[in-house]
Amino acid sequence: MTKVLVVGGAGYIGGAVTELLTAARVPFTVYDSLIYEPHYLKKLDFVRGDVRDTEKFKSLLASYTHVIWLAAIVGDGACEVNPELTVEINEKAVEWLAENYHGRIVFTSTCSVYGQFDAEVDEESSVQPLSLYAKTKLAAESFLQKENSLIFRLGTAFGVSDTYSRPRMDLVVNYMTSNALTKGELSVFGGTQWRPLVHVKDIAQAIVNNLERPVRGVYNLAAQNMQIKDLAAIVSGMTGCKVNYTEQKFQDQRNYHVSTKKALRDDIFNPHTMRTVQDGVREIAELVGLGRIKQTENDVYFNVRHAERLKAHGQFA
Repeated sequence: MTKVLVVGGAGYIGGAVTELLTAARVPFTVYDSLIYEPHYLKKLDFVRGDVRDTEKFKSLLASYTHVIWLAAIVGDGACEVNPELTVEINEKAVEWLAENYHGRIVFTSTCSVYGQFDAEVDEESSVQPLSLYAKTKLAAESFLQKENSLIFRLGTAFGVSDTYSRPRMDLVVNYMTSNALTKGELSVFGGTQWRPLVHVKDIAQAIVNNLERPVRGVYNLAAQNMQIKDLAAIVSGMTGCKVNYTEQKFQDQRNYHVSTKKALRDDIFNPHTMRTVQDGVREIAELVGLGRIKQTENDVYFNVRHAERLKAHGQFA
């Protein structure tokens, strides 16, 4: 019988994944160190643990037929706060998993591995990771090139995950929407850079729907590719905010738009049910507009700021 260990399941993507597993009545356990979360409120089977604690982790693995691996230090800035910790969690822990577990693994990587491309890229394109985050994710992919592993290179997530999980306000759609509503304006640097975008719940849907399907290897996962200036125009149109454009280049050099033809060919997701950027803007606007997020600039909603705060207290190690 299928039994799933959701590693890193208390986080942003994990919130949506556990909702779907619960709805599908799939037995599962969440394994998480709560590095980003102060508590875990869901009434689910939960084990608090660090992926680097291999003795504790190994004792659990034998009971599970599937592992959904979401554990990671996520984002370029957060990864640079403690590079050694990033390599241990994002790379070395996955290498250990590949060597010590022989069940089905579903792993979340990132489209950031492509780096900077003007042309559309697919899974066979060359990769040129520009950050430690992307480099460690690409290294982790290399350990999972085996028959029972499924790897999703995720576009930039957006939207609200579930009722309990911490919203992320450092993701471009969420951040722009929050700024538009709280500051009344947006600043766009250049704006011609491309990003593939995908709702967090659609990421979760792809993970859960393909747990037991006979698909393996690497798949790009995104709903649409969009230039930042066009995203700003959507947010402005929906919120009434002012957009200030500047030719000054943004420090983030990533620029890529990805093909999802392979995923569509293999029925990894249904393009007709994918949520749009507009859906994500509406979700964040509702949270902010109703005061459900009191301080949208609080460090806890930004991975890099949260990591810096933890490190200052000796806790990000």
